[in-house]
Amino acid sequence: MKKILLTLLVTLFSSNLFAAQTQIAQVNGMMCIKCQKMVTEALQKASPDAEIKVSWPEGVAVSAFKDKSNLSDEDYEKAILGTGFEVMKVVSVDKIVTDPGEAVKLLD
Repeated sequence: MKKILLTLLVTLFSSNLFAAQTQIAQVNGMMCIKCQKMVTEALQKASPDAEIKVSWPEGVAVSAFKDKSNLSDEDYEKAILGTGFEVMKVVSVDKIVTDPGEAVKLLD
């Protein structure tokens, strides 16, 4: 009985770990805090349940989801393109990323 319970707990815990997802975009053209705010607002509108961090100095937008994203990578890119900035690359990772510096490393 203990083995079954332990197996069940491990399965539930690991499935919660892998349910998380983060979308990261390399954004070209952001020059100031106003640019950063425009991208942030567009992503908040597209994914209200995401934790969003945008950094103009690093040129990156990060949307972290407790579960899977509600947007495809293409839709994520389109949300940013609607602000007038160029998206160089979009990646999705199966973990929570909230630090723009870490996100930049994942774009490489």
